[in-house]
Order: sequence, then structure tokens, then C-alpha cells
Amino acid sequence: MSSSVRVGLTASTQNESIFVVCTILIYILTGRMRMESSEALQRLAEAMAGEICLAESDPGSVMRSWRERFHISQKSLAKHLSVSPSVISDYESGRRKSPRVETIKRFVEGLIEMDAAEGGRVAMALEKLIDPEITSDAILDSREFGVPVPARLLAEHLECRILTHPNLLDRDIYGYTALDSVKAIVSLTPQQLLKLYGGTTQRGAILTNVTTGRSPMVAIKSSQIGTSAAVKPAVVVLQGVKELDPLAVKIADSIHLPLCVSEISSAEELIRRVRQFEPLLSK
Repeated sequence: MSSSVRVGLTASTQNESIFVVCTILIYILTGRMRMESSEALQRLAEAMAGEICLAESDPGSVMRSWRERFHISQKSLAKHLSVSPSVISDYESGRRKSPRVETIKRFVEGLIEMDAAEGGRVAMALEKLIDPEITSDAILDSREFGVPVPARLLAEHLECRILTHPNLLDRDIYGYTALDSVKAIVSLTPQQLLKLYGGTTQRGAILTNVTTGRSPMVAIKSSQIGTSAAVKPAVVVLQGVKELDPLAVKIADSIHLPLCVSEISSAEELIRRVRQFEPLLSK
């Protein structure tokens, strides 16, 4: 099957054909990268390509989501791929409905190549999160910082009320992972939860769409059971809290974990704001 095969298919052959196209896509993509990247990076590339390919109704929105996770503008990506910015915009907005296999391949490779040129910090954070039992739409954003940053700067940037251990916010963090708590935290095993802290536990855990805060804090507490050392993020930021459960605060206090509640009302706005966080400018 040539690279001109498109994702848009008739209902009668849709499932089988999509599987075939995605299999070919992953083969094409990883074949070129196999000698150049780690196994984890290959899995990340496969996950990105597969998710775009399988987004039957709106692949453009998935493309946009991945580009934003890499903190790359449409203009910069278009320049790297030697195309007009309108091409990227058309795919992401749905004006171009079904990206070709070759288009998806170039898109994924472009994001990874551009990130690698900047030290590969985004891929480094994301590749550790690729797990067949963790849906990628639960991971809203993840980043490794180029320099260590006091946790309080992130808390201030996200307009947080600090509920426990404010003195510990002077400790440095090396990145953050932002999750949709409804889709991820409450359904993950403790072992899966540990993977979400990335390369180091000295990072922020940002949890959106939280109702009371109890479930994610219980999950973090549970993740420490059976480990030789306490494993927890350096700071937890909750967004969307309607009525904070006192137990969430009690747990955070008992495990010496700074717990913060963001005053930013929507998950979308919080993710937009955290992506604007510039550690070097904040220090």
C-alpha cells in the first residue's frame, strides 16, 4: 500500500483498513528512526503516529495536541518541515480532513527532531509515560526544565493557594507532569502512578478537574506502600476543586508534601498558562 493511502475509509472496511494503514505507518516511521533513537523514543513516536492515525473523526485536533505538548508553534514547525504555516493550520483545524501516512510521518519526526535540537527535554518526559494501560489523552502536558527551578515559582505562576508545607516549596524541581485526574489518577495502579513522575520525582504533579482532592492524594499515598523509599512528587497542584476534602490536606501534611490549589478556573486555561511558564525568566 502506498503512502497516498488515507485514513478516511468506508464504514464496511474501516476497522481492518485503519489497522493496516497504522501498521504500515509505524513500520515506515520506526524503520528510519531505529538506528537513531532509544527504544523508549521509538515507542513515543509509534504512540504519536498511531493516535493520529486512529483519530477517525478529527485527526487534526490530535496533531494540534501533540504539537502543543512539544511547545512548538505552527510557524516553527512549518519552517522545519519546509511547508507553509497554513498547511499545518489546515490540518489542525480540519480543513484538510485526512492526513496521508507520509504527512503523519513527517509531522511526528519533525516534532521529535525539533525537540532533540533543544536537548530533547519534552520527549524525555513524554517517552517515560508511554504505557498501553495509560491513555495518552490523560496526559495533558509534561516537560523537563533545562535548569532546576524552585517549586514556589511554578505555584505562583499557577495562582496557587498553598495549603501545606510552604517551606518545602523552596526545593528545586526539574519539570512537571499535568494529568486529567478523572481520566488517569483515580484509575491507575500505584506502579503506573510512579511512571507519571518522569525521570525524577523532583517534579510537580499538576492534576486538573479535581472535585475534592481526596482520590489523587490517596493514590499518591498508596504509591509509597511497599517501596524502599518514599516516592512522591515534590509539589502537587490541584485545579477545579469544588469542595476540598480535609483528608486530602491531612494526607499531604502527613507525608510532608506541599499541596496547592490553583485559582485558575478551567483546565484548558491552566494548561495554557503552564506552557507559558519560563523557568529562566522566573528565577
